[in-house]
Amino acid sequence: MFVIKKDCFQWLKQPISVTLFGANKTWRGFVFVSVTNAFVLWIINLIFGFKLSNSFSLGFILGVAYMMSELPNSFMKRRLGIQPGAQANSNKILFAFIDKMDAAFGVNLVYFLLGFVNYQTALLLCVCSSFTHIIISQLLVELNIKKTF
Repeated sequence: MFVIKKDCFQWLKQPISVTLFGANKTWRGFVFVSVTNAFVLWIINLIFGFKLSNSFSLGFILGVAYMMSELPNSFMKRRLGIQPGAQANSNKILFAFIDKMDAAFGVNLVYFLLGFVNYQTALLLCVCSSFTHIIISQLLVELNIKKTF
């Protein structure tokens, strides 16, 4: 949210496809999330000694998975006429749930496919990640950092 609020990396603030995903899905998000995730996992691996081989690459891949997992939801909402950044007029709870769990599902699916966790752990991580996303989103709204849940 800091990068968006401060409008950093404007040269990457180009929509991937306005027609398919809307104006809010930009290359800035893909690059920033993927690279930042790579560095964070690499640093966590160093500090805590998890001994993950290729932690930087894994972090990057999981960052790309996070961003890719949001695209189907954006595509579906554009087809339904829901504007980028807007909430659905009907089925609000369903769309809020999808918005908060799509990336968690995608990241944990990739984590499972790469063989780091079994499917039960991937599902548990997906649930925990989704609830964490819900809590953080609500906190950001309460702190006036984010406009909508």
